[in-house]
This record gives sequence, structure tokens and C-alpha cells, in this order.
Amino acid sequence: MDRRKELSNVVSGLYGSFISRNNDVAGYWGIGKLCLLAQERETGIVELNLLTETIAPETTQFARLLRGYHSFLKRHLSARRIPLTWVVSANIELNFRPEDRPKKHIPIVSWGSLFKLTVAIKDDKNKEHIACGFSYCGPHNPTKEHQSVGERF
Repeated sequence: MDRRKELSNVVSGLYGSFISRNNDVAGYWGIGKLCLLAQERETGIVELNLLTETIAPETTQFARLLRGYHSFLKRHLSARRIPLTWVVSANIELNFRPEDRPKKHIPIVSWGSLFKLTVAIKDDKNKEHIACGFSYCGPHNPTKEHQSVGERF
């Protein structure tokens, strides 16, 4: 049986973990911190490469987050007996200025603007496994947020 189909489960797990409020960077919601990065760099897109542990736009501020999600990816591949060599690319993209809109209503559970989160893994057979969705987020602002006591990554 071709275990590459299970990459869709890995993608879903990455998506759920990344969009979670437990995705902390220095005690604050990671997506809010990434939104602030996009705003400061005057770009609508932030992309994390989980294989190379790099981020665009470039910064060292998210090194711990990148290491954590790189480890997350490797752990979940290993649990499914999927060799890392089967993964050609593994990216998380946040689009803070999405042109497309959700087909269904997205409840506003946070202050800020609509963003689109896409998690994609391309395998060595050139098949893409994708999970994407929309939510709301504003740029990190410590006067509007409470810092958590512990970091996840």
C-alpha cells in the first residue's frame, strides 16, 4: 500500500496545530507575530519552509517556531513510517491579503482582518497534499493581548 496518501493526514495535523491559539512565539499567538512581520515588511505573504527551516521574509525571530514545526513534521512522518526523502517540499503559507474569499461564513473570533492559511506537502511523485482555510488575525500588539506562561515551540 502506498503510504504517501497518509501525507494528507500529516498536512491536516500541521494545519490544526499551526492555526491553534496554542501556537506560541514568545508567549503570544504565533500568527499574530507573523502578521506583524508581514506588516513591518510591507508584504501580504509569509512563507515557512519546514524542510530548510527558513522563512520569507527573512528573519531570525521565528527560528524556534521553525525548528518546532520541522520536528513536528519529522515525528509525524516517522510515526507513519514515511521516509523524509519522500517529501520534496513542506510549506506553510500565510496570506494576510487574500484575494479569494471563503465559501462559507467564518466566525470572527479575534480582532483583525481575514487571512488564509495554506499547508502544503509535495511528495516525490509530484503530488501535492494541501489543507487551507481562513480565519481572522491582527498584527501582534502586546497592549491588546495577554502573554501566556509557556511556549509550545
